[in-house]
Amino acid sequence: MASRCSGRGQSGLTLIELVIALAVLAVLSSIALPSLGQALHRQRLKAAADTLASDLAEARFEAARRGLPLHLVFAGGEGWCYAVATAAGCDCRAAQACQLRTVRAADLPGVALLDSQDARIEAGGVAAGATRTLFGTKKGEQLLVSLSLLGRSSVCAPGGQVSGYPRC
Repeated sequence: MASRCSGRGQSGLTLIELVIALAVLAVLSSIALPSLGQALHRQRLKAAADTLASDLAEARFEAARRGLPLHLVFAGGEGWCYAVATAAGCDCRAAQACQLRTVRAADLPGVALLDSQDARIEAGGVAAGATRTLFGTKKGEQLLVSLSLLGRSSVCAPGGQVSGYPRC
């Protein structure tokens, strides 16, 4: 007669194994989260610079289409913003009829507007001279958006620390 083994193998984790696995996961998370946060801020910095460059190109096209100059208006500080507007001095901090496009600091948390110049954009280029706008993060990464006299925008990294952009 054949005998049957009724031996059962244990399955699952013991409490000690589970605690060790959670401790390892906590250590790995604490190492990865700061670099993940920095990558998120860098991505928002890139989005701010690329959005402004795109808005400048669109403003040049729109100025030509309308046959009227448009204005790039900035407001600095912690709650910074900029607007492409039909009138000079159109405050971007509150919604107004003169604004065609507005971007605010709340749209890009972690990005600071470090330096900016208002500009008058005409169909053939910029009326008041070339303009430069500098965005940055708390970690010191910076992107500079330049608008040439011909109305063409470009983005570069002053310190060369942002990958994908040429050094200024």
